[in-house]
Amino acid sequence: MQLGGIDESESSPTSHELRSILHECGHMLGFVHEHQSPARASEVTFDRAATIAYYADTWTPSKVERTVLQIHLEEKLAAYSPFDEMSIMLYEIAACTNDERRHIDRPSKISCVDAAFANLLYPPPLSPNLPLLRHSLVIAGVPPCRLSLILEFDSPQQFRQRFMLWNREARVAYSVVNNRA
Repeated sequence: MQLGGIDESESSPTSHELRSILHECGHMLGFVHEHQSPARASEVTFDRAATIAYYADTWTPSKVERTVLQIHLEEKLAAYSPFDEMSIMLYEIAACTNDERRHIDRPSKISCVDAAFANLLYPPPLSPNLPLLRHSLVIAGVPPCRLSLILEFDSPQQFRQRFMLWNREARVAYSVVNNRA
């Protein structure tokens, strides 16, 4: 975790510090940077040279490649969602760094999708939390016909395995439809 720059003399964190804490907690849960998700390419296409130039004052080209431009391999991810521009795991995307000229601010709080995936990957005891888990599955994009199949298991581990299996199948189908397979 990189929490350098947090002023310990202050009684409460600034909004920037709080955003950094939430982002780093996302990494502790196993979340990767949203801008490095395989789903990002369907929304934003980075211009490599422009992105390296944008970060030139603070990072080396190899750090920009590793931290911003490199897309995580689908098979290495337990699960991922469609691109979530509200995710706490997203860096700011400057308009000058992408072909679409889209500017996306760096989110300052956990998105609904972030919260849903935390619930789905680290589920609480199932029976008292079925409404929460059902809601999280809907936010994650699970179709109604698959909800009961995922929710019918008794242990959090079986629940997580079923969700991850559905997610992997859904991402493969997404890749085929978008000619990324």
